[in-house]
Amino acid sequence: MTFNKTREDMIKALQVGMKITPMRDIRNERIRHWTYASECARLHGYMIPGVELVVVEVGRIPTRMWVRVQIPTDPPKFLKISGDEYAENFRMLNAD
Repeated sequence: MTFNKTREDMIKALQVGMKITPMRDIRNERIRHWTYASECARLHGYMIPGVELVVVEVGRIPTRMWVRVQIPTDPPKFLKISGDEYAENFRMLNAD
């Protein structure tokens, strides 16, 4: 129970405009197993730690928390990430 609460807190802490980054390489093979895979753009290659993803929307409904982020591509692409996937694969970037 505490573990899930921590994941919820991680999503609750996010605000539109904040930046996150992967903690490990993120490839299409990983994304296709995510809860919201059908709402995620297909990557050309993969994302590495340090890539800045901008938060554009946050869903805070208990038990269904998620974050939508913009990938820095032209044209922009988006990923929708569940709370569990966020906790396992991403972290907030420090404010400048």
